[in-house]
Amino acid sequence: MSPSQTNTQAHTHLFATTFWHVLPSHYDKIRDRYIKIANLYYEASSAVMATDRAAGVNSLKGEIDVLEHDIAEYRAVVNEIAIEDVIGIYMTGGRQRWRAQQIARQDLEDLESSLKEVEEKVRSVKADVVYGFEEKE
Repeated sequence: MSPSQTNTQAHTHLFATTFWHVLPSHYDKIRDRYIKIANLYYEASSAVMATDRAAGVNSLKGEIDVLEHDIAEYRAVVNEIAIEDVIGIYMTGGRQRWRAQQIARQDLEDLESSLKEVEEKVRSVKADVVYGFEEKE
């Protein structure tokens, strides 16, 4: 096997691992963490006892820090994906190159957009934590 074949196989394996295993597991971590934050937020905001509310706020702060770290890791993985690899998947699936490029770009933009949406929701939760869960009307 020539060095270029070995390099191509290693690249293909790395991409396949990233695309089919790493990204989904990171996404699941983010989704699960966000669900946990939503539950903690509800519990903390509806707590009657000040001690329960304080404990909820502390838990929320910790979970938000971990979520922000998870998002940064996910974004780093996404940024390492070469758009040419994604284009290749669509071309293998029968798309013309120009269409494959459009779809691949949109896919990567959608990933970033979804991360920004989660970040915006987390900023809202952080604001409520800072300002003490004031009633919204």
